[in-house]
Amino acid sequence: MQNRTVTRKPPIVVFGAGGHALVVADILGQMDQYRIIGFLDDVNHERHGAKFAGASILGGSNELAALRADGVTHAIVAIGHCATRTRIAEMLVNTGFELVSAIHPRAYIAGNVEIGPGCVVAAQAAINPGSKLGTNVIVNTGATVDHECEIGAAAHIGPGVHLAGRVQVGERAWIGIGCCVSDRVRIGSDAFIGAGAAVVRDIPASMLAYGVPARVIGKVNE
Repeated sequence: MQNRTVTRKPPIVVFGAGGHALVVADILGQMDQYRIIGFLDDVNHERHGAKFAGASILGGSNELAALRADGVTHAIVAIGHCATRTRIAEMLVNTGFELVSAIHPRAYIAGNVEIGPGCVVAAQAAINPGSKLGTNVIVNTGATVDHECEIGAAAHIGPGVHLAGRVQVGERAWIGIGCCVSDRVRIGSDAFIGAGAAVVRDIPASMLAYGVPARVIGKVNE
């Protein structure tokens, strides 16, 4: 009889149970490196115990200590909102979890790209040589990040966004679907760039901008 060694995939908990969590769950399934043990949701308590994306919504953040006690050490935040993603990621790390990055097998990642923990890189995304992603960054479906870009922690590069070379995106900045950003442009932390914008000049921190070409129209949440 032939001996076979069965290696169980390590369990992972996904924090979030909305649309982005569906995408993250699919990526984790395509990666086939982890076993999703469940989802956590601090917003919709009535969904606790319900089935979602092939697993159960176990509860909220109150379940973290029990999960750690049960030997679960890997986690990922599957929430689009940048500030919320940052806060929950910090909570997970402080509770003793290791943040995992979810990178779709059909994304292109150049060999010398640096990707921090907790990132999500969706299908058909491309990240070219010399680029750096901080922690908890989202590079969404079909987005391209060209050479030597620097993406700050918890920034969101939306679906179909194109960043030219040496673009700098600050922490928690939101680049909306279909935006194009010219080479060497700097987008400040917590800035919000509306869908379809063409960003040809720097956008300061915490500013809202949109249009072709993109123009600053005020402060975020003003």
